Amino acid sequence: MVLKTLFPLLACGVLAQAQVNVSGTVKSSRAAAPVEGASVKLQSLALSTLTDAQGRFTLSASSVGTGRDRLPVLAMNPDQRSLRYHPHVGEAVVVRILDLAGVQRSIVFSGMLPAGEWIVPLPSLLPGVYVCSFESPSGRRSIRFLGSMTAQSAVGGVVAAQTSAAGRSSAAGVDTLVVEKAGFRPIRQELASYDLSGLQIVLEDTTSVSQDDATIVPDPSWPCFMAAGIPPPALGKLAFTITLQIDAIRKVGLTKFGNRIQYDIKGGSVTGDKITATVTGGGLDYDLTLSNGSVEVEQIIILKAGSTPILMRNAGVAPAGAKNARVVLDFEAPNSSSYTWLNTGKFAATRLVDTVAKTIKMEVYDISGVTAPAKRIQIQDPAGVVSQTWECVTLTGSQGATVFTENVTLGSSVSIGASKRGSRNIIPITGGTTTGKIVGKVLNGGADYQLGGLDARYTLAPNDGEYIIIRNCGPTGSSRCSRPGWPDPTTTSTRTNT
Repeated sequence: MVLKTLFPLLACGVLAQAQVNVSGTVKSSRAAAPVEGASVKLQSLALSTLTDAQGRFTLSASSVGTGRDRLPVLAMNPDQRSLRYHPHVGEAVVVRILDLAGVQRSIVFSGMLPAGEWIVPLPSLLPGVYVCSFESPSGRRSIRFLGSMTAQSAVGGVVAAQTSAAGRSSAAGVDTLVVEKAGFRPIRQELASYDLSGLQIVLEDTTSVSQDDATIVPDPSWPCFMAAGIPPPALGKLAFTITLQIDAIRKVGLTKFGNRIQYDIKGGSVTGDKITATVTGGGLDYDLTLSNGSVEVEQIIILKAGSTPILMRNAGVAPAGAKNARVVLDFEAPNSSSYTWLNTGKFAATRLVDTVAKTIKMEVYDISGVTAPAKRIQIQDPAGVVSQTWECVTLTGSQGATVFTENVTLGSSVSIGASKRGSRNIIPITGGTTTGKIVGKVLNGGADYQLGGLDARYTLAPNDGEYIIIRNCGPTGSSRCSRPGWPDPTTTSTRTNT
């Protein structure tokens, strides 16, 4: 029996004119980093945009027309027993049910259908795959569905979706927000209104970057001692293994450079045929995830091989989607020691962070004789974002007003002595307090890594629960800071050492 009866009209959400103001932020499931360049669009309206460097987006239009140039929206409802059909203008519609062989099983509706949102109950069918076809002058739309004996009665029809007092469909919402970017799983989110702000969209990072057989080329701003490319470490000869013990994981948060995590190092070991050493407490491992998902790593740690101190400052990178960073290791051992081979060697490792066991492990390979593979993965920092620098940034000019004062406690100095970059003296930072516009404490960790001037790395913990990463450079104590929410993390400070 062909049914042409239109069920009583409950209400219709007509989109002849729509006020649109939808905004929010798109982040990656990996470290909650902002996702730049993601496509954000409204499925029903011809309205789309891209996220900025902070992952933010805004879809806005004071008046959106709904002419015949746009096809009706067709989607399966969550109940899996009915479809949502949304013609933007009134028109003649034939709704047919076909099997996969193209044989018509029934006609659900045939006649004029006003603009609005309509619910199409699916008829009871034998189990199998079927097609529901909507044919109108504006085009043909179809969708597959699974037939079920528990679906709606074979006496079907087309009914209007019931709407709220504001004219929004309570069954399916006014529209669907579609967010997509290569390397991420796309997401579709139903919107209850065209006036929404503060949406938080999290995209699952599905990129699996295979870097085992590729040369990683760092961004020029973070060259990692190998600007031409870092080959896979395992192509070299295993030299030694480093295990770092994590004392604390400090989530600094989103800074002007990216999303920062600091790992405080309380100890560890170095084992190999040519070296056995301990890792002293107070080391720092900085993990920076950029808005495009790539990672930059810096480590600054003191080793003790017997009574011989060795400074290790490493740099690493990981392309977006990679689980682990590739690190190039740099050492400063005393020229008078038996470890000068560390000063001239060429070493690389894969950094494995285990936040459950609280360890960072690196199998270090000598790659001095390795030929870099032709397959290359190029890392590029996102546009419009300030790049962190390897070298310390100093300030010039006259002294201004005091911003805050640090009373810093220091440990016993560690003298590397003459090495490949000159005479290095290290004064560990063990704590302290801050007063002025920043009230809090100085954390135990880091040091003054003096080499013809001041170069200090340490962390402040203000009483508001945040963290500030400090790098002081030069004899004047000019500072460079990194803190969530600060528009420009560059300031000056007065510091008193005790």
